[in-house]
Amino acid sequence: MADQKVSEWIWHVDALKSTPSVLAGLNKDQELLYRREGIKLISEVGNALNCKPRPTIGVAAVYFHRFYMMHGFQTFARELTALGCLFLAGKVEDFPKKCKDVCAAAHSLYPEIFAKYPNLVDDVMGTERLLLHCLKFDLQVGLPYDALMEYKTMFPDMSRDQITDAVQIAWTFINDSIYTTLSITTEPQMIAIALLHLAFTVKGYQPVQQNMDPCWWSADVSNWPPQSVDKACHLVLDFYAATKEHPILSAKKLTVYGAF
Repeated sequence: MADQKVSEWIWHVDALKSTPSVLAGLNKDQELLYRREGIKLISEVGNALNCKPRPTIGVAAVYFHRFYMMHGFQTFARELTALGCLFLAGKVEDFPKKCKDVCAAAHSLYPEIFAKYPNLVDDVMGTERLLLHCLKFDLQVGLPYDALMEYKTMFPDMSRDQITDAVQIAWTFINDSIYTTLSITTEPQMIAIALLHLAFTVKGYQPVQQNMDPCWWSADVSNWPPQSVDKACHLVLDFYAATKEHPILSAKKLTVYGAF
């Protein structure tokens, strides 16, 4: 079941096989698509309101993923949950937006999705209250960006240009990782490690000297094997592969599987 937890807000990866949405009839791939569409709404509406990935959009995305580990897409519309998460994250991260402005941006960007909500402001505020209770008012979220900046100083044998380049690429990977389930299966520090490792790999950089431990993160996280790092990287790579041919919400419509 979806309550298989490693810690308070980190679930075992096997829990994704039995989320409320899966138990109610979606398969895993369908649920992942619904998650991506919800995060796309958060990202696009957030960008229209000048919110930044760090922290507002990133925090809203974590709220969204956590919520759907406890509730099903069949019961709670992802478009309303997305706006509620963005509205709440703005308040928590001291970048508040008026609910009517969040709703106006959503209507402008995705008129077909939100046309069926004549009282959207009330709906989003109601969703915010639901989120507060579901998340147990535990609203402080750690993101991988801070850990990434700390790791930036760990590689004295790399040139400044190389490490700056790798960190910028890893930062982009972190931005895009919100579309995956990494934030609910992996601690922020480990996400930073995995995606910096992916950046090194993509660029062909060698972050450590010959004869040194290739797991440069082992001093901080000694029990995280390369296989686990690779699995985290592949979640992001799989996201890129899945959306290359089928961009998210390209038709400005939500995907519907079956009749809810």
